[in-house]
Amino acid sequence: MRLSLVPMENRLRHLILVLVTVIFSALGRADDAAPTPVNSLAASTTPTLPDAWGQLHESMVADAKARADKIQIVLLGDSITRRWTTGAGKPIYEKRYAPLGAINLGISSDGTQHVLWRLQHGVLDALHPKMVLLLIGTNNLSEEPEAVAYGVWSIVNQIRTTHPETRVLVEAIFPRTVLPNFVSKGTGPATTGPASYGPKIPLVNQLLAKLDDGKMVRFIDFGAKFLKSDGSFDYDNFPDGTHPEKPGPFEIWADSVQPFVDEWLKEPPIPNVPPPPCPVAVPTDLVSSTPDSRNDWLLRFKRQQTVAAQSGSCDLLFLGGMTMGLWDKLNPAFQKEYGAYKALNFGSTGSRTESILWELQNGGMDGLKPKLVVVQMQDNILDDTPVENVVAGMKAISQSIMQKLPGSKILLLGDFPVGTSPNDPMRQKIADYNEQLAKLADNKSVYFLDVGRSFIHPDGTLDPTPQPQPFAPAAFDHWADAQRDTITSLMK
Repeated sequence: MRLSLVPMENRLRHLILVLVTVIFSALGRADDAAPTPVNSLAASTTPTLPDAWGQLHESMVADAKARADKIQIVLLGDSITRRWTTGAGKPIYEKRYAPLGAINLGISSDGTQHVLWRLQHGVLDALHPKMVLLLIGTNNLSEEPEAVAYGVWSIVNQIRTTHPETRVLVEAIFPRTVLPNFVSKGTGPATTGPASYGPKIPLVNQLLAKLDDGKMVRFIDFGAKFLKSDGSFDYDNFPDGTHPEKPGPFEIWADSVQPFVDEWLKEPPIPNVPPPPCPVAVPTDLVSSTPDSRNDWLLRFKRQQTVAAQSGSCDLLFLGGMTMGLWDKLNPAFQKEYGAYKALNFGSTGSRTESILWELQNGGMDGLKPKLVVVQMQDNILDDTPVENVVAGMKAISQSIMQKLPGSKILLLGDFPVGTSPNDPMRQKIADYNEQLAKLADNKSVYFLDVGRSFIHPDGTLDPTPQPQPFAPAAFDHWADAQRDTITSLMK
C-alpha cells in the first residue's frame, strides 16, 4: 500500500487556488519561456539541456522574417516591454500597435549586452521599421550609471548604423524598488533594493537624455507619471516594485509616446543623420556593452553544482520545475521546515523531466548522498504533453536517481489540482497523471504522495481566491503540512 495522507478538513483548503494562482501567474510571467515542446515520448525522456532564451530569440527572428513587409514599429527591451504582449498591456497593444504593424522584441531579464547580442544575430536583419521604441537598462543597474548609459548608447549606435532609415525613441528607465518579500535567496536590499537602484536611475536617465539629436533619435522620460501624487512608489500598479501589472500604466505609457508614433508614421526619415555621439567616456567595466547570449538554466545548473560541492552533506533533496522552485522565494519558511534535514532545493523555473535527466547525467547531484529525494513535475503536465509521456519521464528520473544516488529513497509528489470544478479538463488530466504516477511506487525505494488532495473540498471544488502577489506563504505552509508526516516517516 502506498503512503497516503489523511485529508485536513479544516486546514487552509481555501488557499489551493492561491497556490495555483502562484503557478499560473509565474507561468504567465515566464515571458521568455520556450515554445511548447514536441509531444513525442522522447521530449519527456531524453536528457536535454534547455535554452529557453535562445529558442525565444530564434522564434523572434523567424517572426520578423515572416512579417518583415508589415512591421513599422519595433518594441525592444526586457520584461517590462515583454508585458506589452504577455501581460496587462496586451489589450492595449492589440488596439493601438498591432493594427499599425508592430513586433515585440522584449525578453525578460535582458540587459543591454543581451539586446546587443540579439541585434548582432539577426533579430532586426529582415526588418526596415520606421521606429524602434527602446526601453532597456533596468537589469544593468548593478553597474555604474556611465556603464549602463554606454550600453544603451551601444544599442542605439548599432540600430542607427544598420538601419539608418529607422528612428529610435530612447525611453527613460522606469522608477523601481523591491519589496522585502520579493527579494530572492542570497540577495538583499543592499544589492537589489532602493538603496542601490533608486539613486542610479535619474543619473542614468540624465546621461540617456544626451542621446537626443532632435532628428532621428529622441529621448522621453515619463516615469514620474507612474508615481503617486505624493511622489511615492505605486505598488498597486507595480506590485513587485518593477513591473507594471495593470492596464493603467500601459495606457500612460502609450499616451506618452503617441506623439512620436503619430509623427514618425507619416514623416519620412531624415537622410544622412549619423548615430549620436556617446554621452560618456568608455567605461572600465564593459559588461553592459559586450554582446552576450544567455542560458539562464545552464547558469543555474552551474550554481547548483557549486552548492552541491560546498554543502558537505544533504539528507533531503528536492527536484522539480517552477512550482518547486518557488520555495526559494520563501527560503526562511523552507529552512524552518526542512533545515534540520540539511535540505537543498534544486527545483527551478525552466526545469522539466528531460532537463532533470540531463542534470542527473551531467553531475548535477554528484557528491550528494541524500536519504530522500522528493520530485514533483507540474510544468510538463500543464502544457499539452500527454500524461503517459510525463509519467515515462518521471520513471526515467526515478531510475536515474537510483543509479546515481544509490541508497536514496524517492518520493514522487502528485500534481496540484487546478480549476474550480472537478469537471475541469486540466483537473481531470492531473487526476489521471497522479493515478498513473502512483503506479511507479514500490514502497521500498519509490513512494508516492498525492500532495494536492487535501486542498480539494469534499464536493470537489476549489475556492476562487485571486491573489495579486506572486508568492502566497500560507499556501506553501499548507503544502508543507500536507507532506510533513510522509517526509518525517521516510527520513526515519
